Amino acid sequence: MDKRIQELAEQAEGTKKHVPAVWQFYDHELEKFAELIARECIGQIALIGISNFENKDIGWTVDTAIANIKEHFGVEDV
Repeated sequence: MDKRIQELAEQAEGTKKHVPAVWQFYDHELEKFAELIARECIGQIALIGISNFENKDIGWTVDTAIANIKEHFGVEDV
């Protein structure tokens, strides 16, 4: 399992089973885990926008992608 995914699973307070890389989540923990993954994706897209801030087309695409992910997964601004 990817180290970052494992960190997000721990952050969502999932329960690690005895078998390596197997996690168990209750509903509220699974919701938090999914939100953390969506936020991680948003962050990666935002980095593209930051590194290409002079290109308005990329900026628009980044803003649109972030808005679509937030709407699709119900992620609210913090």
